Amino acid sequence: MGSREENTLNNDGQNNDGQNKADGMSMIVVMGVTGSGKSYLINRLAGRQVVAEGGTLDSCTQDCQMVPANIGNSKVMLIDTPGFDDPDRPDADILSDIARVLAAQYSVGFELKGIIYIHRITDVRYAGSSIKTFEIFKRICGEEALKNALLVTSRWNEVDEATGADRERELRERIWAYMLGHGSCMSRFHGDRSSAVTLASQLLIKDPVVLRLQHEMIDEGKNLNDTTAGSFVDDGLEKLREEYLGKIEALENLKGELKESDRAMKRQMQAEWERERAWLRKTEEQQGSLRRDVYEEVRSEMQDKTETKPRGLKRLIPLIPVSLNLLSMFVGIAPGSIELLSEWFSDITSFEG
Repeated sequence: MGSREENTLNNDGQNNDGQNKADGMSMIVVMGVTGSGKSYLINRLAGRQVVAEGGTLDSCTQDCQMVPANIGNSKVMLIDTPGFDDPDRPDADILSDIARVLAAQYSVGFELKGIIYIHRITDVRYAGSSIKTFEIFKRICGEEALKNALLVTSRWNEVDEATGADRERELRERIWAYMLGHGSCMSRFHGDRSSAVTLASQLLIKDPVVLRLQHEMIDEGKNLNDTTAGSFVDDGLEKLREEYLGKIEALENLKGELKESDRAMKRQMQAEWERERAWLRKTEEQQGSLRRDVYEEVRSEMQDKTETKPRGLKRLIPLIPVSLNLLSMFVGIAPGSIELLSEWFSDITSFEG
């Protein structure tokens, strides 16, 4: 790879050094809130139980995972992503992981066909975490890439048709109206493989796409916090930071007003002060994690020639092509995928690497 300037992106999803295809494989990213059915959809596309599925609203996907699938005549890499409402991982960490995957995907030349966003039709209201996750998703895509975004509703077997249709209409006419007006499509996922393949096929027939987040990181050289998606997350963290600072100041003022004899109250105030300080430190650490040049990090790691041991999937599948091995440095491979990958690359003469 050349310099950042040489590795700029074209509007048709090709980079300027000719890396527009990687061994004939395409990529689809799957996003949505925790419990929306991302992993379930991916397992239907893979035709087997590859990633853990959650029967509750607790997240089973803690990190981005790569899952191979045969869809028609296409070899497709599906990326399962954690929800931004994951209680165990900060939004900044999740966005950083997704950004690294997208930077690596560009660098190795995989064709990104688009993003599937899944929403539960069982949700009575579009609130809280759903709004936040959708806003980040929309900013990752950018207006120019909305034609490669597929908005999917899931869990239709849990609602009656009339109720589901009413909620679907609200999504179409209000929540998702902007994206649908700029080329996005809306579909139902009925829970079986046939329905899953129909969804993925809608993206596979499209030209490859470059997302706004990729343009901003690669063409414009922005740190993650300066991108449209990153600044949205950073703004939320800054509001939290200001809240914690206000609480800390208020506690300090109250402590100063207490009499020397109010020792029990002072201890309680001190404990509260320490809790707020701890939350403030965590928030500032999350903000710091966004202030980084993700693309340069990924490019540098790929160019690193000092490691002589096989890395990524080469340790497991010796015949795997260079492009996929490099990608596996930045996104985990679901354990149940190894068998299919071995089948894909059993004939080394069909691939470079």
